[in-house]
Amino acid sequence: MKPNILICGKTGVGKTSLIQAITHAGTVPDEAIGDAEATTRGFDVYDTEIANFIDSEGMEPGQTVEEYSSFIIGEVVKRLDSDSAAELVHNIWYCIDGSGARVQPADARLIQRFSDKVLLVVTKSETLRKEQTEAMMSQLLDLLPAERIVMVSSHNQTGLAQLLDRALKMTAQAVADADDELRDFHRRWENYYRNMFKRWEEQAGKEADEYINWAAGRAAAIALIPLPLADVAPLMANEAYMIYRIGAVYGYAVDKSILTMLEGVAGGSIAGKLAASFLPFLKVPIAAGITYGVGKAAKAYFESGMSLDVDELKEKFVAGEKESRNTNWKNHKTKEE
Repeated sequence: MKPNILICGKTGVGKTSLIQAITHAGTVPDEAIGDAEATTRGFDVYDTEIANFIDSEGMEPGQTVEEYSSFIIGEVVKRLDSDSAAELVHNIWYCIDGSGARVQPADARLIQRFSDKVLLVVTKSETLRKEQTEAMMSQLLDLLPAERIVMVSSHNQTGLAQLLDRALKMTAQAVADADDELRDFHRRWENYYRNMFKRWEEQAGKEADEYINWAAGRAAAIALIPLPLADVAPLMANEAYMIYRIGAVYGYAVDKSILTMLEGVAGGSIAGKLAASFLPFLKVPIAAGITYGVGKAAKAYFESGMSLDVDELKEKFVAGEKESRNTNWKNHKTKEE
C-alpha cells in the first residue's frame, strides 16, 4: 500500500511547486504550475513509486472556510467510503505562503478543522525577513506544536528532507497494522529519496553556512559601535535571527526554548559581549567569533534532527569559534553586500 498525501491551502501558495520539488523530474510538468494563479481544478493525483500526492484545488478569494473545508473533507470521506485501504488519506499538508508573513484567520480555522492529520507547511520561507520570521513563528506556535510545523523553500530546496521525515512518521503510524508492510514501506521510501536527500542536505548546508558568515560579518560591523554596552542588544538580535534562518533552512520552526538553548551553548556568550564592549581592540573578533560559533552549533543541531545534547553543542561552538579566527572580519563582506 502506498500512502496518500493530500496537499491543500489557498490558491498561489505553491502546492504544485512543492510536489514538483519533492518528486523526481518529470512527475509534475512545468505547465501544471501557475505562478500564483489557479491551475489545479478538483484534485490532481501524482503517482510515484513511494507515495501518491493529491494536489487539491486552492481556496479562492471570497470562498468561505466552510466551503473549502467541505471540499477537502468531502474528498477524504469519499476515499473512506471506498472501503479500500489503498485509497485512504494518510495525512494532509496544509500550505501557507511564507511571503505573506502572517497567518490569516481562515488559515488558522482550516488548520484546526483538519486536526491531527495535518502538517503545517510554510512555503517560500526564503522570503521571510527577521521581524516577519519572529512574528509568524509566534502565530504558528499558537496553532500547532513545533514538531507539526515545517518551513520549506521549493525554490532553494530547503526544508524538504525535514518535511518528508515528518510525513514518513505520520504515514508509518497509519500503516503500522502490518509489520511486513511497514518494513517494506520504509525500504521503498529510503530507496526513492536517497539521492534527493543527499542533494538537499548539501544545498541546506551551503545556505546555512551563508547565513552564519552573513551573521558573523554583521556582528563584526555591530561591534564597531564606539559606545560601551550599546552593541549588546543588536548582537543578540542578530544572533537570534541567524538561528531562526538556519532552522528554516532545515525545515524547523524555532521556538523560544530552542533559541534560548542554542544561544546558551556559548556559556559566557553574554559576558563575552559585555567584556568586548570595554576592550575596543578585541570587540570585532570576539563578537564575530561568538556569533560564528553559535551558528555552527545551530547548524549541527538542526542537521542532527535536533538530537545533539548541550555538551555536544558546546564542542561545536568551541570548534566554530576557533575556526572564525582565520577570518579578517573587519574586511568581511556580508551577504547583503
